Amino acid sequence: MALWMTKSNFLLLLVGTSFILMGIAVTGNANLFGAILGYGFGFLYTLLLHRDTLRSVDDEVFVAVNRMRRSFFARLGMVTLAVVAVGRFQPDWLFPLALGIPLGLVVSLITSLKQITKYGKG
Repeated sequence: MALWMTKSNFLLLLVGTSFILMGIAVTGNANLFGAILGYGFGFLYTLLLHRDTLRSVDDEVFVAVNRMRRSFFARLGMVTLAVVAVGRFQPDWLFPLALGIPLGLVVSLITSLKQITKYGKG
């Protein structure tokens, strides 16, 4: 478990993955493995955004904007690389991957926002 991943985020990552795995077992559709990858990348994207935001919060505006711009392009490149790799090696997984990424983003953002409103800081 990463140092900046909270217990609730880790638990939701495992619960969501287990639901997707149960869906694979029930339907027999192995293409849903792309949804697991997308769900994980959605969580990773949000957690990296949260980490970079906490790093930049005390910097000067110019430095913080430059850091956030670089980290945005790095995160965008990470997701693009994942989509290209899945499209190259498992093209049938692309649609579930495209559904899993926003699912992971929404679930982890809701958890982060809930934590921020409850404790004041993420």
